[in-house]
Amino acid sequence: MQPIRLGLVGYGKIAQDQHVPAINANPAFQLVSVATKGLPCAGVENFQSLGELLENGPQVDAIAFCTPPQGRFALVQQALAAGKHVLVEKPPCATLGEALALVDQVAEQGVSGLFAWHSRYAPGIEAARDWLASRTLQSVQIDWKEDVRKWHPGQAWIWQPGGLGVFDPGINALSIVTHLLALPLFVESAELRVPSNCQSPIAASIKMSDAQRLDVRAEFDFDHGHDELWSIEIVCAEGTLRLDNGGALLNIDGVRQTVSEEGEYAAVYRHFQQLIADKASDLDLQPLRLVADSFFVGSRASVEPFYD
Repeated sequence: MQPIRLGLVGYGKIAQDQHVPAINANPAFQLVSVATKGLPCAGVENFQSLGELLENGPQVDAIAFCTPPQGRFALVQQALAAGKHVLVEKPPCATLGEALALVDQVAEQGVSGLFAWHSRYAPGIEAARDWLASRTLQSVQIDWKEDVRKWHPGQAWIWQPGGLGVFDPGINALSIVTHLLALPLFVESAELRVPSNCQSPIAASIKMSDAQRLDVRAEFDFDHGHDELWSIEIVCAEGTLRLDNGGALLNIDGVRQTVSEEGEYAAVYRHFQQLIADKASDLDLQPLRLVADSFFVGSRASVEPFYD
């Protein structure tokens, strides 16, 4: 069987550290071209734009997008119009409206699309989901705190309109929780703390619930220091489940559980491969909707300026 010929748009840190190794390790894919304005990717043809890649590059069946969300919408539209399957890094777009339009366009073109919420593929997630399926949920506490200087050094787009600020990592936690819980979540209230020299929040507190009034609370902090805290604790009538290290570790009532050994991005591309084979798509927008609703209903507090 011929491998899926893949083009990559954007060759920054996440593409270099995660996407390319996962692609190269999966025999179902062959990376044939990259569109980047930065350093070229070794071993494949490089182009300055998606347009050049599509017009002058080798034939591709699918395209993975690793650019910042601002401006990504038009690029994904261009790939879909050319009949390509698409994998889109999180968050899929700068606005919910753009993402909804892509959902429609994927269906219209009859190709496969994946909004790649990579944290849903962390090693402990599926085991956690299986355990929770038969439990009575009582509360959920999310603590997602890290140092932006470590994880996004010098990336000014994070603080610009559409850059999401602390929701750039926080949306990972929301993607996990919405995958674990059976019912949709809704934002009841939010407090966004925005540096006086930025447009996006550096910290946020959010209160959510579902149709059964489940109490779900999240604390996000982008100025936490180098000791990351990526945890989700779910209290049930039958016990307490806790995910740590972004979902890599799973404990139930304090007992460490056996989890998958597959890495997040290896699982992402395996899922993308299966979607293409099944002529299906996975374009869930609940994490992005929760972020949008937090901005919509949230109060804003100005805090001290941020300097990278």
